[in-house]
Amino acid sequence: MSAIKEKTALITGANNGIGKDLARQLALRSDFSKIYLLCRNKDKAIAAKAELEAKTGRQIFEIVVVDVASMQSVRDGLATLMEPIDVLVMNAGVIGGKPLMELTSDGATKLFATNVLGHVALLEGLLQKGLLKDVAIFAGSEAARGIPKLGMKRPSFKSNSADDLASVIDGSFFQDQKFDSNLAYGQVKLIGALWMAHLARTYPKLRFITVSPGNTTGTNAADNVALPLRLAAKYIMPLLGLSHGLEDGAKRFLDGATNAGFLSGVFYASPAGKIKGAVVDQTPIFPELANQAFQENANEAIHRFLA
Repeated sequence: MSAIKEKTALITGANNGIGKDLARQLALRSDFSKIYLLCRNKDKAIAAKAELEAKTGRQIFEIVVVDVASMQSVRDGLATLMEPIDVLVMNAGVIGGKPLMELTSDGATKLFATNVLGHVALLEGLLQKGLLKDVAIFAGSEAARGIPKLGMKRPSFKSNSADDLASVIDGSFFQDQKFDSNLAYGQVKLIGALWMAHLARTYPKLRFITVSPGNTTGTNAADNVALPLRLAAKYIMPLLGLSHGLEDGAKRFLDGATNAGFLSGVFYASPAGKIKGAVVDQTPIFPELANQAFQENANEAIHRFLA
């Protein structure tokens, strides 16, 4: 019998919530021998590492301190990574209101920098170093296709040009209109999914997949939203059966990373009208996801902030 190939994974936002539970689930598999926990806060990362070692009985976790909202921090973190990464899961992200529209030193909103821009710098840095060997997973959201039952309309732009997409990245899209936090979040996640589809065509020998964890309780992603929404997410949605737990949310990423049936360039999320359950290809729900010109414009707009 041939030996099992030992794999290495890197997870952003791995010190809590979905990222931490994904690390736990990966560590319970015999084919993973190292898991990088990429976290912003070193103390929380150390605590998470100790908890994961206790729960899994394995000492395979290694901390990389990086703030994905800072491109310099991402580049510094990249410089410490020297060995191949089989699985990259870009899990770190935030949902929130107007404070997240403040600009970083790179000219992007904190919302976009945390959810997308830092992950672009990280993934493309790994690609340039030839270190990504199998699959990259980007944390998507049903918000990218709209969630009518939560009052979240399908994201739209003035047009699908690179200029208009760039206006979302630097926040100027809302300069002449009322700020809508739901729309802003959906736009950000949509641009991220389009960028991943662009990469899938650029690197056909690797897999680039967008996967939504679904409406998941027990995360810190919504810490910046208004108190009534935080309380609804924590207590009301679970009671109404509108959300699932960390294990289910993390397993979606696990399946995307380990199941070759998840196809490169595809955005997988809950079925139409739902925010949990088995994932499906979102293209039949939102055909514009497959528009290659739209994908190219998203990629161009993003790279205006990575010069």
